[in-house]
Amino acid sequence: MSCTIYSTLTRYCTSAEASVLDDTITTEIYHSHQEINTSEWSKVVTSSHRFLCLDYLSSLEDAHDEGLELRYAVFRSGGEVIGAAAFQITHFTTSEDAYQNVFLRFLNRMASLLRGKHVHNILICGNAIATGEHGFSFMAGLNASQISHLIAGAMRTIARQEKDHGRKICAMVVKDFYPASAGVADHLQKAGFKKFQVDHNMVMPVLKEWISFNHYLESMNTKFRTKAKAALNKSKALNVVNESAESIHSLIPELTTLYENVHHKADFRLGKLNLQTLPLLLEHLPANFFVKTYHLEDRVVGFMSAMICGPMMEAHVIGIDYDVNRDYAVYQRMLYDYVELAIDRRCERIVFGRTAAEIKSTVGAYPVDLTCCFLHQQRISNALLSRILNYVKPSDYPQRQPYKAEVLQQIQSESLQKSLI
Repeated sequence: MSCTIYSTLTRYCTSAEASVLDDTITTEIYHSHQEINTSEWSKVVTSSHRFLCLDYLSSLEDAHDEGLELRYAVFRSGGEVIGAAAFQITHFTTSEDAYQNVFLRFLNRMASLLRGKHVHNILICGNAIATGEHGFSFMAGLNASQISHLIAGAMRTIARQEKDHGRKICAMVVKDFYPASAGVADHLQKAGFKKFQVDHNMVMPVLKEWISFNHYLESMNTKFRTKAKAALNKSKALNVVNESAESIHSLIPELTTLYENVHHKADFRLGKLNLQTLPLLLEHLPANFFVKTYHLEDRVVGFMSAMICGPMMEAHVIGIDYDVNRDYAVYQRMLYDYVELAIDRRCERIVFGRTAAEIKSTVGAYPVDLTCCFLHQQRISNALLSRILNYVKPSDYPQRQPYKAEVLQQIQSESLQKSLI
């Protein structure tokens, strides 16, 4: 596909838009993965950026006919690709409990003035479903100022395109920055975004000495090893099945109900996954994507999914029947199954995400700071955000230490706790 690039104006060319963002770098916006040159994209996106790879994004796009749309950016310098970014257009809703959060009350108030209901069209750089830095990847050589300039420019272009097609973007979000990427977040602030801390991502080191799950259990102190064995004993009644792309199709309605049980418990919901994505991911990523289902007698009471991203394993979406969760330790069993899978696949760490931090710490996860950048499209609303965001803080929870003293010392000596990502 060809598109003329102008230095003084932007021209929309069927499926892509190119504009000069500075003297040497241009950006192109695509509306479908099918329009992207996959070999060029792969030059800047490696398998360690699995949530940014086209095999993952194509599955997400193909399964979502409404409620979640994807946009893509390719950045060039002298005609050569130097960066890629993925964006999602979605909406978030909030539960009644979320009104305890002053930030969410503010967003609902601003959106209700515009739309009359608590649903907000959001443009996200990153992944509405997964926690972590899944929004962009650039070749070495660009500084934080350039990257933030390119990302902000691409998002404004997309928002303008959507407005031209009759859809108002309420706000823009760039998520989730780890401490090492703080410079990009700082420069986005200079571009008008408001920076704030969100709940920590819970990340667990996986020691190379753990050849089996039993080695992991042996590394725990008596108290937490006893708790783990008790949870595993309670879950013995569960039949755990490793699903395939073929076997999971008939379970999608049941899994969707279980997923919605978990999804609706969250106060802040950016997006909802269409579980038709699961068989596509199992098909497209047979060696890197996993789904386990948990059966109690003749019904499914839970499921978990996981993605291998280079040296990391990322917990994907889960679903739980909360009526049996406590009696059969369904969620705890899932956490231990994540650990066993990561050990079997020789991963270096597990990214568990930002919910249920305390129970994740009991299996050995530690908190990693996360920063988001937010820009409201209404100038007055955005000006108020600085004060509002002063009240948005990561949730407090008691951090547990499940390991023996010598194991904890090893983790700390290898700097895994401080540099988990």
